[in-house]
Parts: sequence; C-alpha cells; structure tokens
Amino acid sequence: MNVEKKFLQAINDFNLISENEKILIAYSTGVDSSVLTYLLLKFKNYLKIKEIALAYLNHKLRKEAEEEEIFTKEVAEKFGIKAFTKQVNIKEIAKKEKKSVEQVGREERYKFFNEILKKEDFDKIATGHHLSDLAETMTLWFIQGNKKGIKGFKPKEKNIIRPLYYLTKEEIYNYAKEKQIEYKEDITNYSVDFKRNKVRHEIIPKLKEINPSFENSALIMSYFFNLDEDYFNKKIENFDLLVDFIELNQIKEKAILYRLIDKWIYEKIGCKLSYKTLKSIIDLVETGGTKKVKICNNYYLIKEYDRLYLNLEKSDKTTYFEYTVKPNEKIYLKEMDKILEIFKLSNPNLEDLKNEKEMVCFDIDSKDIEFKIRQRKKGDRFKPFGSSWKKLKDVMIDLKIPADMRDNIPLLTFKDKILWIIGYKRSDLYPINENSKNVICFKLKEV
Repeated sequence: MNVEKKFLQAINDFNLISENEKILIAYSTGVDSSVLTYLLLKFKNYLKIKEIALAYLNHKLRKEAEEEEIFTKEVAEKFGIKAFTKQVNIKEIAKKEKKSVEQVGREERYKFFNEILKKEDFDKIATGHHLSDLAETMTLWFIQGNKKGIKGFKPKEKNIIRPLYYLTKEEIYNYAKEKQIEYKEDITNYSVDFKRNKVRHEIIPKLKEINPSFENSALIMSYFFNLDEDYFNKKIENFDLLVDFIELNQIKEKAILYRLIDKWIYEKIGCKLSYKTLKSIIDLVETGGTKKVKICNNYYLIKEYDRLYLNLEKSDKTTYFEYTVKPNEKIYLKEMDKILEIFKLSNPNLEDLKNEKEMVCFDIDSKDIEFKIRQRKKGDRFKPFGSSWKKLKDVMIDLKIPADMRDNIPLLTFKDKILWIIGYKRSDLYPINENSKNVICFKLKEV
C-alpha cells in the first residue's frame, strides 16, 4: 500500500475528517508536517475539507526559528492558504513557572493552536505524528518504566487528528523526495544527547534487526493496550472521587484498584504517582496491620484495617483540647466540623436511641451539671455496655478508628469518666430507662 492509500486509509478507519470541516495543521516546517500539508491539500476536494491553514509557534529556542517562521508564510502563500504564526519566549516561561522547557513548549504550542481554533472557527488540529513516532514513544516509555506511556498515542484524541498514523518515517522521506516537497531539517533531531533521538537512531535500528516489522508490531500492541485501558477506565469512571477513604473490601481486582487509587489521589491532592509508588501501595494493601507509604507533598497514604486514606504529615503534635459545656448550650467541635447540641428530653424513645450514633442520652440527677469535652489522655478507660472497663485504646482499635485519628476524636466526660466517644460509641454509664426523669441528650448536627 503506497503513502497516499495509507493516508486515506487512516482517515477512513478512524473517521478523522468529516465533510466541510476546517483543518488547522500544526506546522513545524519539518518533513512530517510538510508531507501532511501536501497530502491534505491534494485530497482537499476528495475529503470535502472546507479550509486548510498552517499554524507555527516560534519558541525562540533556535536561531533557525526565524527562518522557519518566514518559510511557513512562504509555503502558505505558495498554496494560497492562511498561516498563523506567533513568537513565545519558552525559556522565560519555563523559568518563571519552574517547569521544563519541553513541557512549556508543548503547553504553549497547543495553547496557541486552540486559540486559533476558537477565534477562527477551525474544527481540528492535524499533527504530523506517524508510525515511527508511535514506536519510538512506546519504546521510550517502556525503557523509563511508564506503563501509561507504553500504549502510545491514538490516531484521534479529542480535536487532535494524526492522518500519518500508518506511515513510517522512511515512507514519509521517500514520498517527500518523490514529490519534491520542500521542508526544513531540524539538526537537533540528530543529536543523541536527547533521549528520543537516542531511541530513534540507536535503539530502534537494533530492534528492527531482530524484527524488521517492529513498527507494525508496535501499532498492533498500541491498539490492544488502548483497548484494555479504555475498558478499565470505564470501570472506575463512576467512583466518587470526593470520598475521604477507599474501602478495600469493596474492590477485589488489583487492575481496577491501582487505577482507582491513582485517579483518587490525583483528584484529592493533585499528586501524580509513579508506577514504582503504585507498586508500593499494592504491596501495602496486601499486608496486615496498619501500614503507610509516603507519596508526595508531605502526604502519606495509610492502610488501616480495610481502608486507605490520606494523611498530611505535620511537624507538631496535635494540640490538646478541652471544652466545658452545660445543658441547653451548643458548641462547635472543630475537630469534627460539627455542632454539638446539649438539651433535656422529657420522653425519650429507648428503641430509637439504641443504634443512634449522632445522639446519645444519659440519666444524670445532679443540681450543677457540667460536662467536659476533651482529647484522650494516657490511662483513659471506657466501659462498654455489657462489659468490664477497658483501655480506651483497645476500644478504639475495636471500633477501627485509625491510629493517627484517635487524638482528634472528642470525648464527652462527666466527673472525668468517659460517657461517649463522640460519634462512635456510648458507655454504659448513666443509662436511661422508662422511669428516667432527668434525661440529658447530646446531638451532633452538621454546620
């Protein structure tokens, strides 16, 4: 199959261009984008394209960029199409935003393209990415241990299309020579100081000695990798990413779990995990007891019982807190971000109160009633219903309260005895019954 047939085949297979669309070419003056421009113009009427234009961003990184910008305008004039150009000082932006030059270059380039799309009402951005680029990308990410990158890029992603998807670099060069297509060669493409160029000029040729059809093999593998990725992404797309923890007993498949953790952490704290860290998290999940792994931005991911949750590392220990409250008062508990209301109740329904976690009541006959709400202290003991006194720590373990949260759980006390682990468990002290006349209740309410 020749170059033109492969070009049209890719457009047809992936529905890259629809009738009457306006196509903006991400033009670099190199052989790839120059051949892409030639092919789109040649088949403009056949594909029923409404308009084609060039967009060139001068990064001001190379002295040749000025010549390339002029060349872009000359090509556009030659074919009677529009050319959009812009100059951006990438180095200055990278320094200011503390990003790599490569990252800023990509961001500014596509920002420029999308500005044109919006302002000039173009439909799609066509790039010169081809089959050899795909094989290089997959190989590069494989070497660096990045599973996400191994699947390569797709022929169509949102408004970006890649009509040269089936063509190798060699085919593109030969076609440019045959059709006498003018282009500018970027000499930095031959410097093996860059990782991608090292893969392109040294590693890929060695791989092709073993498998001459390496690029086509990469194309097929990319198809299946993307197929798998799309399937698993759909499995987690309905998960509520605003939750404070992940229930491990609800997710059995590791393939879904690690993707979910990755997405959840990114949404919660903006941290993108490496695959090495993700592997550490899966190992952590499979161990017993309380475990934690540091991820980024001073955050730890903690596994306790069947839950995973995030915790920010703090330099200081939790400040001890203690409040005094009386009946018919309200108090804001900042540790829980809730309001605690204290009131007397004349006719309590014992059945309704049995499983109530947000409200508890006590039968306390005392003239001057005063309660304290405080943090736990060393030596604290708690008396559950139907049981003898137990260490508070043991009760909290039974309740599966994570260790690093226990100092922040408010305790309701009376005469220094714990009546209620607020929001968790009531003690059997001062129980109420059908004959109780001095019932005092405590109810948690949302702010």
